Amino acid sequence: ITLLLALVLAAGTVACGAKQAEGNEDTDKEPQTAEEAAALYDELMAQENAIQAENTELWEKLFLSADKGMATMENGKNYGEFLLSTIEAAKEQFTDEEYELLKEKATEIKNIEDRLAALEEKANQPEPIKPFKSYLDKEGR
Repeated sequence: ITLLLALVLAAGTVACGAKQAEGNEDTDKEPQTAEEAAALYDELMAQENAIQAENTELWEKLFLSADKGMATMENGKNYGEFLLSTIEAAKEQFTDEEYELLKEKATEIKNIEDRLAALEEKANQPEPIKPFKSYLDKEGR
């Protein structure tokens, strides 16, 4: 948990200078090139880091209350799902306002993680095989 907390704090520090996108107009469209996909991935990561940088003390309180034996990525869950289940398990430790804020922000992180996973999956798919042009037909018919 200490390592997780340190990573969150480090990511939060880096994200303080990152510009969070206004809405998700830029992140909703599909990237057409590998460069666009990499830029979108970086932008989504910056958004995720910025979310956690907004309320550092509240996130620290959550991480300190997390089940130390719970794996972050158990059963194929993404980081956002881990946060949501951790929030749910520790909800009595938070005020109603803190609980709702954490739940809202963790849902945003889950949506970002879902998008990141889709980008990674798409990046790991092989290029489709293009049929060879017939050597007898120069136009490929």
